[in-house]
Amino acid sequence: MSPWRVRDYRSWFVADTASALGTTIGGFAFTLVAYAVSHDVTTAGMVGTVFALCEGLGTLPGGHLSDRIDRKKLMIVFGLISAVTLCVMTSALVAKMMSAPLLFLFAIVRGLTSGVFSNVSNIILPQIVTGNQLVQAYSANESRDACIQLFSKPLSGFLYGLGPEIPFLISAVLYALMSVATPLIRSDLRPKNDASPSDSDDSTKKTPRNHIGGSSSHSSLIEGFAWYTRWPQAVSVFSSVLLLNCVLTLMVSIVILNQQMLNIPGWQIGLISTGSGVGLLSGSFLTTPLANRLTGGRTVQVSFIIIMVGCALQPFTQNTYLLAGCMAIMNLMVVPANSVLGAYASLIIPNDLRGRVFSVFSLFNITLASLASGIAGIMLSSLGYMIAAATTAAIMTGTVLLAFMSNGIREIPDKAAFSNLEPWR
Repeated sequence: MSPWRVRDYRSWFVADTASALGTTIGGFAFTLVAYAVSHDVTTAGMVGTVFALCEGLGTLPGGHLSDRIDRKKLMIVFGLISAVTLCVMTSALVAKMMSAPLLFLFAIVRGLTSGVFSNVSNIILPQIVTGNQLVQAYSANESRDACIQLFSKPLSGFLYGLGPEIPFLISAVLYALMSVATPLIRSDLRPKNDASPSDSDDSTKKTPRNHIGGSSSHSSLIEGFAWYTRWPQAVSVFSSVLLLNCVLTLMVSIVILNQQMLNIPGWQIGLISTGSGVGLLSGSFLTTPLANRLTGGRTVQVSFIIIMVGCALQPFTQNTYLLAGCMAIMNLMVVPANSVLGAYASLIIPNDLRGRVFSVFSLFNITLASLASGIAGIMLSSLGYMIAAATTAAIMTGTVLLAFMSNGIREIPDKAAFSNLEPWR
C-alpha cells in the first residue's frame, strides 16, 4: 500500500513540508539581510558561522530530548518557537531596528532551535508508515526537497525584493502551519521501546537491555555513540551517506567557485543548480522501479556507480552547459540511494534510541558539509580545477568500493523484507 493512503503520513507530509519551506525561504533571506544590515561580507559570513555552530551545539541535546519526550509535542513546540522568532525578526525589520548585534542574537536562537528540533520530523516517520512503505515515503520527501531547493530560493529573493520583512513573515506562517498540522497525526509518537513486553502476549519475553523504563542507558547522552560501537555494519551504512553528502557538496562548491573565477554570468551558473535539480527530480521516478526489482544493497551499489560516473566527467570540462548535464547525471541516482539508505537506517535503530543515534549522524553531517565548503576553495586555489574535481571523483570512487565491500550495505534486503526488520540493540 502506498504511504499516501495513510492519513497520518499525509498530515506529517504537510507539517514537514511547511517546516522545510519555512527553513529555506527564511534562511536564504537571512543571508541577504545579514549583508544589507552589516554592509560587510565578513560580518555576514560570521552570522552564518554562528548559526552553524549553534545548530551543531544543539544537535546532541536535541537527540536526547527526542528520546525522552513525546515527539509530536516537540514538533509543535519547534513550529511555535520558530514562528515567534520570525515574527520578532519581521517586527524589527518593519520598525527599522535591525542591527548587527540583533542579527547575531537571532542567529543564535535560530541555530539552537534548528539543532534541537529539526531532526524530530524525520525521527518519527518510521512510527507513521510501515517498513515496506518507508522507501517510497523517503523518495517522496527527497523529491519534495529537490523542488524546494529549485524554487524556494528564487521565491525568497523575489519576496525580499518586495520587502525585506516579507520572507520572514511567510516563514513564520509556514511554521505556524506546521504546529497546526502536527496534532492531526493520530499515531503514538512517544519514544517507547520497540520490544516492550507490554506490546507482546508473551509475558516471559526478555526485556531488552535498553528498555525505556529500566535501563540507565536510556537517559545517557552518549548512548547514541555507543550504539555505533556495537554495530560496525551500521557504521558502514551511515559512513556511505556521509561520504556521499560530502562528495556532492565538495563537487558543487568546486564547480561553482571555478565558474565565478571564470567570470561566468550568474544566470548561467544558475543553470548548474538547475541541472542538479533536474537530476534529482528525474531520479525520484526511478526509486520505486529499482526497489521493486533489486535488493536494497544492489540499488545503493548501482546508484553509487552512476553518481561516480557523473563526478568523473566533470574534471574534463568547464563549459557551463556541459557541467549542468554532468550535474544532472551526478544527482540522478541520489534519491534512490538516499531513499533505501534512509529507510533502512531508520528501521534498524531502536525507536527509543533513534533520536540520539540520528543526532550523532547529523553532527558529523553538519561538520563535514561545513568543512567541504571551505576545503573546496583551498583545493581549487592550490590544485586547480581539474585536479580538485578529479580528487573529489576519486573520493566518490572510494565510496563505491565501500558499498561493494561492506556487509552492512550488501545485506540490505529488498523492499518487501523491510517490514520484517528488527531493530539492532
